[in-house]
Amino acid sequence: MEKIYRVLLVDDHPLITAAYQKAFQLIQEKYPPTGFKVIEAHTLARAHHELAQYNSHQPPDIVFVDLKLSPSPDVDLLSGEDFALAIKEKFPDTKIVIATMFNNNFRIHSIFQSVNPDGFLVKNDLTENELQFCISDMLEGVPYYSKTVRRALRKYVSNDMRLDFIDRKILYQLSLGSKTKDLSSLLPLSRNGIERRKKQLKEIFGVAHKGDRALLQKARNLGYI
Repeated sequence: MEKIYRVLLVDDHPLITAAYQKAFQLIQEKYPPTGFKVIEAHTLARAHHELAQYNSHQPPDIVFVDLKLSPSPDVDLLSGEDFALAIKEKFPDTKIVIATMFNNNFRIHSIFQSVNPDGFLVKNDLTENELQFCISDMLEGVPYYSKTVRRALRKYVSNDMRLDFIDRKILYQLSLGSKTKDLSSLLPLSRNGIERRKKQLKEIFGVAHKGDRALLQKARNLGYI
């Protein structure tokens, strides 16, 4: 009996989702009893809409999520990381594959702490074979990490810090030009609480004695905004 896997591809570059589609087609040709119902979304808003079409009886089986997607504040999503966390909350058995251009060890480790994805791909590693290996492992319930991710996991020394949604929302609002004094009207924190969070963020990113511009630049370099 043919098994049909429900797949959602979320990436703002149609060429990337086209490459994923081709990989799924090749897998289907190699394993004829296996079929895929693949849906693409190129924005967070569209991804949010498509996720709402699934339910507990027919959840998505596999979701590929680009880490850096343009924010969609109207659905309270600032990045692919937020979308992946929303999937985990709604469909805990869905297999999530994170894909990103970022190859920073710190950022990779942070994603493992927050999302703990079933697959993690750095896009510069991707080849046709790499994608097929990833999909095959997902079908067999085996985690798949591309070579840069594996290298990062080996090299990374302990750091138990990860940014929560409030931290990332502070960075996002600052990147829009919001003033610290105005953030308390946008976030569930007092002005003093926001100042403490900013101080902690600057310490984490190694810009403790610098201004907000240095904080935002470091956050951008690491893929948080």
